Amino acid sequence: MPRVLTFRVRGMTCVSCERTVGDVLKKIPGVLDVTVSVKKSTAVIRLSDNVKDPQLSELNKQLESRGYTLVGETCDVRSLVPFKKRAIRAVWSLAIVGFILLLLQPLRVFVPSIDATASVGALFFFGIVASVSSCLATTGGFMLAYSAKAASKNKTILMHAGRLVTFAVGGAALGALGGVLPHGPVLFYGIIGLVLGIGFLAVALNLLDVSPSLSRFGIHLPASFANAADRLQTRTGKATPFFVGAATFILPCGFTQTAQALALASGSWVKGALFLVAFSLGTLPVLYGITMAASRAMLQNKTLRFAAGAVMFFFAIGQINGGLTLLGSPVTIDTFLPHSGAVAASTPTTQETEQVVKMDVLSSGYSPDSFTLHKGVPVRWEINGVDVGGCTNTIVSRQLGIDQPLVKGLNVITFTPMQTGIVRFACGMGMVRGTFNVI
Repeated sequence: MPRVLTFRVRGMTCVSCERTVGDVLKKIPGVLDVTVSVKKSTAVIRLSDNVKDPQLSELNKQLESRGYTLVGETCDVRSLVPFKKRAIRAVWSLAIVGFILLLLQPLRVFVPSIDATASVGALFFFGIVASVSSCLATTGGFMLAYSAKAASKNKTILMHAGRLVTFAVGGAALGALGGVLPHGPVLFYGIIGLVLGIGFLAVALNLLDVSPSLSRFGIHLPASFANAADRLQTRTGKATPFFVGAATFILPCGFTQTAQALALASGSWVKGALFLVAFSLGTLPVLYGITMAASRAMLQNKTLRFAAGAVMFFFAIGQINGGLTLLGSPVTIDTFLPHSGAVAASTPTTQETEQVVKMDVLSSGYSPDSFTLHKGVPVRWEINGVDVGGCTNTIVSRQLGIDQPLVKGLNVITFTPMQTGIVRFACGMGMVRGTFNVI
C-alpha cells in the first residue's frame, strides 16, 4: 500500500518555489506523486510500498543549494530562527542600506527612485537589485530550468535576447499607453498607489525574513501563467529559447512590475522602452551568469536577499507616501521625517495682497518642490511646464481642492490657504510630490 510522507519546507516564497521543490522530490526513486504548498509550507510525498523512505539529509543536500530545507512534519519552520533574531537582522539591513542611500544622495541620478522621473541609470541600478532578490528565485529559476534541459551557448544567448527585445517592446507599449490614458479620479490613483505600496512593503518584509510571502495568503498570479510557462519550456522549436526569455516579462516579480509601472507612468514610448531595456540590462549579468554556469547556489543568497529587501522597503515607503498624498491624508510618512529648512526652499514674493510662487516641471521632478505661504493671503501659483509628460501632466492637491491638467509653457493656479500646516501636492499618480508650508 502506498505511503505518504509529509515534511515542512523552509525557504519557499512564491509559486515558483513550489515547482522547484517539487522537481527535486519527484526524482526520488519510487515516488508516485508530490504536492508542494507554499501557503502551508509543506511537501507531501506519496511513495510505493516497496521502496525505502528517502533520507532527509540526502534530500536537503539537493534542496539547500537552492535555498530550501525540509524538516519534520511537527516542526514549525518559523521557530528555526527566533523572530527577535530575524527582526534585529532586518533592522540592521535597513540601517546599512539606508545609510548607503543617504551617502549616495548627491549621486541620486544613479540611485533608483519610484517615480515617473527616474533616470535610465536608476532603472539599470534597480535591475541589478532585482537580479539578486526575489526575481532571481522566479525569473532566474525559470530560465535556469530551461538552460538545464537545453544547455547551449547559442540557446542561452537567444533566450536573453528574447528577454531584452520583449522588455523593449513592452516598455514602449506601456509608455505609449500611459501617454494616451485619460486622467482618472484622484481617489482612484490614490487607492491604487496605496495598495501597490502595501504590496511592495509585504514583498520587502518577506525578503527581510520577518513576514510570510503574499503567496502564503493565496495572493499570486493565476496558476495558468506558470503552467503556460512550463509548457513553453518543453517545446523544441528553434525559436523556443527566444520565447522562453520573452515569457519572463509576465513572471511574478515585484521589481519587474514596479519597473513596468514606471514605464507606464512615463507617458512616452521612448522613455518606456529605455526604462525597461535599462532594467533588463541591469538584471543581465547575474541572470546570464547563472544560466551559463547552470548554478543554483546563489538563487537564495541570504546577504543579497536582505540587501534587496531593504532597498525594496524604501521604495515601498515612497509609494505608500504617494498614495496617502493623493488621498488627502492629513498624516503621511513625510509628517514623521525632519524637514529642516527644506520646506522653505523657495519663499514667495508678496505683491500687494497676492503671494506669487513659481515652479518648473522638469524631467527630474518639481523645482523647487517646497514653498512657504502665509495663511489667508491669495496665491498665484505659476507653473512652467518645461517637460510635462506621463503622470506630471496633472497636478493635484486634495487639501486645496486642486486637480488641474498641465500643458507645456505657463500654467497658472490660484487659491487661498485657510489653514496653517503642511499642504501637499503631487502629480496625477502621486509619484512626484511637493509641499506648501502655510504659516
